[in-house]
Amino acid sequence: MEKVLLIDFENVQNINLEQIEKFDYRIYVFIGESQNKIPFDLVKAAQKLGGKLKWIKIDGNGANALDFHIAYFLGNQIEKDRNNEYVILSKDKGFDPLVKFITKKNVKCRRINSIIEIAPTRKSDSHNEEYRKVLENLKKIDKAKKPRRRNTLKQHVKSLLGKTLTDEICNEIIDQLFIEGIVSEENGKLIYEL
Repeated sequence: MEKVLLIDFENVQNINLEQIEKFDYRIYVFIGESQNKIPFDLVKAAQKLGGKLKWIKIDGNGANALDFHIAYFLGNQIEKDRNNEYVILSKDKGFDPLVKFITKKNVKCRRINSIIEIAPTRKSDSHNEEYRKVLENLKKIDKAKKPRRRNTLKQHVKSLLGKTLTDEICNEIIDQLFIEGIVSEENGKLIYEL
């Protein structure tokens, strides 16, 4: 049995591959046709993984184009080996019905919001106070006025916690909101369970 990780790079760009290299995944990073910039740190970490990581640039643009490529690729992989464990890294809940269907066919498959869910060693108690402050703030905001895009949520968190907040800590706080099911994403729009 092999573990296969499919990354929706349009949807999740904050990826620290060093967090998962010890977990022995075969990794496929799906990139949108118009995505032309990949962070240097990600490329450097990918090189260490050698043949265990493959980049897949999709053909065509449009709503959910990358998601359909992932779904097709996943189906092909399952056809080749139903005994593997398949993990989709995406904050898009649109994958959930597909995952549910696949698991009913007795194939191990799940969607995760963040690499933290594979490698819990990165999860830190040191940011609990900041996380609680963000959570309490989001509860007070009227549903129609909550940030609707990931970038707006990031700006909101940074303005709430101060400009000295690093991108890494900000992303960890946002990831935690996704992991706990407080925030999800569907077709690029954030949905709150508050």
